[in-house]
Amino acid sequence: MKKNILVTLADRNYIKQAQQLFSGVYWNAGWKGDYMLLAYDIPENDLMWFRDKGILVRVCEPVLTESGTRIGHAPLTTLSKFYLFTHEFKKWKNIVFLDGDIVVRGSLATLADVKGFGAVRILNVFRTKLKGQFCNPDGRNKHLFEKLKTRCDLNRPAFNSGVMAFSTDIITENDFENLKNILFQFQKIIIISEETVLNIYFYDKWQELSQIYNICPGYEMYHAECASDDLNGIILHTYSCFPGGKPWYPASPLNAEWKSNLDKADRMDIANPQMPEKILSKREETQYDFYLKNLHKNNLFKFYRYKIRYHYKYNKYRVLAAAFLKNKYPKIYQLQRKLRNVS
Repeated sequence: MKKNILVTLADRNYIKQAQQLFSGVYWNAGWKGDYMLLAYDIPENDLMWFRDKGILVRVCEPVLTESGTRIGHAPLTTLSKFYLFTHEFKKWKNIVFLDGDIVVRGSLATLADVKGFGAVRILNVFRTKLKGQFCNPDGRNKHLFEKLKTRCDLNRPAFNSGVMAFSTDIITENDFENLKNILFQFQKIIIISEETVLNIYFYDKWQELSQIYNICPGYEMYHAECASDDLNGIILHTYSCFPGGKPWYPASPLNAEWKSNLDKADRMDIANPQMPEKILSKREETQYDFYLKNLHKNNLFKFYRYKIRYHYKYNKYRVLAAAFLKNKYPKIYQLQRKLRNVS
């Protein structure tokens, strides 16, 4: 058993994704710790590939079954991340968790040295703040929001749970049950299931990791950066707004890189770690983190400028159309007002 462990999660539909992830970590990151697959509903025959490679397999019982209440839009598989916070993982000093839709390009040594709980702040336009993790704030579940506001400031930043790094001294005996309790307590307003729950649980306790460890390029960022082969980031994570979709889709700009990692998976020998393909100094990490955040601010400004212009034009033409109907077709005008429930 080694000091640190790298973990990913998969079900029977994401076996190749897990193989690619481990291969990328082996060949590009030079990972020297243990490897583990959190396996959800995967036949034993398919698990043999991982076991033969020396990858540990932790078979996960469902946290929520299909017959239970659906919570959020993420697959039920993702709830198995809660097992990371059980006592059995205290065998290792540090845990690095990576989602299966990630492409790794360089060393993860910084993540393996995190003290406490670390994750990367979301820069997505719609989910930057914690309130973006919830739905229907003014609906019939308003009482849940009032309850939530007593423990969280919903205007605080949110983190993405696709990349998490933490020291196991934060794990306590009741973490798993506490996470499940939050899941069921706020199930009617949760959007992202496990990510939302983890944001509540680690509210005001998480430390922000550099954006280079969870770059999720949107359309503008893609045109500015990801078309270039010299992208300085360590982890690319296509969890939102990426041209061409997930990296295993043929239309994705990352598809060739993803396939290359997958093709090398059978040649992994985790007993003999490789040298990292890329190692960034602390200064380089800081500089590129600053660059990515400023790129996001510029894109955010463009988004809201477009949104304001769009709504201005929409309202302008709506007023003109209403005036035309009122003068030329008053009965239709009155009917459309009734349909809009306008007094």
